[in-house]
Amino acid sequence: MAFKRLLIEFGQGVDMHGGDQNNAIRKAAQDAVHHCCMAGISEIFEVKDRMTQTRVHADIYVPHPESADPSVVSDYLDWWPIDAEVHQGGANPRGIAFDGDPETEITIALVVLTVYVDV
Repeated sequence: MAFKRLLIEFGQGVDMHGGDQNNAIRKAAQDAVHHCCMAGISEIFEVKDRMTQTRVHADIYVPHPESADPSVVSDYLDWWPIDAEVHQGGANPRGIAFDGDPETEITIALVVLTVYVDV
């Protein structure tokens, strides 16, 4: 048997006030997962054990990849075997100031999840 792609899903996550890339990554992973329903995993491919019969690859795009922790995605999706790669991307638009405080840093992360099934 061989692993074949079943699904590619995209998610966006934003940390509005602090430039926390890992918070934005977690939100992007949640966003991607909430956009899909993989009924075919069990109904078509009859997957009984997700940990051996499926794989998920996560491509993570953030403005500062050197400070990103890819385990944020695998910790959130702990019911799937995950491998993740961090890439330069995302965005860091200028934030706003509150009551005389300095401007905040907005961080936008993108996560692309590709699900593979052993067929």
